[in-house]
This record gives sequence, C-alpha cells and structure tokens, in this order.
Amino acid sequence: MAKRGRKQKQLELIETLPENIQEIVDVAIEYRESVVERQAMLRKEVELKTKVKDMAIKAGLKRLPDGVIRFKYDGVLVSITPQDDKIKVKDVKEE
Repeated sequence: MAKRGRKQKQLELIETLPENIQEIVDVAIEYRESVVERQAMLRKEVELKTKVKDMAIKAGLKRLPDGVIRFKYDGVLVSITPQDDKIKVKDVKEE
C-alpha cells in the first residue's frame, strides 16, 4: 500500500452499504483476479510469439515472395507475417 504523503487526501467512501455488498466485493475480487491472469497470459503469449518467430528464422525457413513465412505440418498451418510479426496458427484438415 502506498504511503500517505502530505498532499494525498482521504478517499471518499459511501457511508451506507447495500445488503449485497459481499457479493459485489466477491465479484470485484474475481474480476481483479481475471485481469491479473489475462496480463500474465499476455506476457506468455508475447514470449511464445517471439520464440516461434526466432525458431523459424533459426531453422532457416525462407520467406515467400510476399514476405510471409508459411508452413504446414501435422495438420497445423503456421504463418509469420513480417511487417508486424503477426503469427497465425490454425488446425487444418487434410483434403
């Protein structure tokens, strides 16, 4: 918790709380937990995206004329777009 400095003011609080205050707080806590989980997943997503790109380049996969690295293996199609390092991974059925 942040220390209270000279210029900080006490937050205004509602004096009368509703009967369902515990439910509201429970949902608010669940919401905050979901935000923290989403932020952690975003960090993991960025790490994995970088790893996929780096591994593809290190493996010597060549870019197609449009600049995209694209390959399919074991029913998975991977596309790495250069300008924004966008990566798509799809499950594809063999036709």
